[in-house]
This record gives sequence, C-alpha cells and structure tokens, in this order.
Amino acid sequence: MSGTWAFEGRDAALAAFDRSADGTELAEPVREGGPRTEVMRSTEDPVVAELSFGFEDVRIELRLHARERVRTVSGTVHGDFAYALLEARRPDGHREDVVSIEETGDFVIPDLRRGPLCLTLRRDDAPPITTEWFIL
Repeated sequence: MSGTWAFEGRDAALAAFDRSADGTELAEPVREGGPRTEVMRSTEDPVVAELSFGFEDVRIELRLHARERVRTVSGTVHGDFAYALLEARRPDGHREDVVSIEETGDFVIPDLRRGPLCLTLRRDDAPPITTEWFIL
C-alpha cells in the first residue's frame, strides 16, 4: 500500500464539496507518509498513514489507524493556544465527533467509519482552521 492512499480522490472530493460556507482558514497538506509497522501508544491499532497540515504557525500532525472497518485518527496539534477543540466532519456536514486537545497538543478520535473526512480546529481567541479533505 503506498503512502498516497489517504489523498486518493482528494481532487475530486475538493471539487465535489463546497467549502465556501465554512468561514474558516484552510490548513493545507505539508507532509504525507505511508504505513508504519510498530504500534503507537495512543491506540493499539496499526498506523496506516501519517498526514500533516499547516496554516501559519499551526501544524496538525495526524496518524490514521485501521482495524478492520474501524478507523481512528490520533495526533498532535502544534501552535499557540490555551484551549482547543478538534471537530471531525463529513462531506454532508455531519459532525462525527468533537474532542478536546490535551495540554500536550495530543488527541484521539476513535471509532470512525471509512470515507472522506476533514478536521476543524477551534482555538480560544483565534479563527477556526480546517484541514483539506482526506480519505480514511
């Protein structure tokens, strides 16, 4: 499996999903990595891909985990914030989950289904930042 699977269909997804109403800044992909063989401490599921999105001084590092049909996204948010939430959304606008970012910047979003997803970072006293769409 190549490291590009997570962005497979990304151009079509971006064309199909209207982002004009989001009202957020767009964090763009800055790095993509392939599967790992070791197990991460944040989850027992193997890492199948790594992604990184950036906007100005914020970087969102993601690890995509898979076990059968269940997906988990774990990672770290780097940037200046006292309090932050991360929201997972689907193309139809359905909000999958909202998690708090720990003081270390770490987070885990478990029990996701396969398919297109984007994440919106909501920080105190700062405009929201949304990742580009990616495929779980």
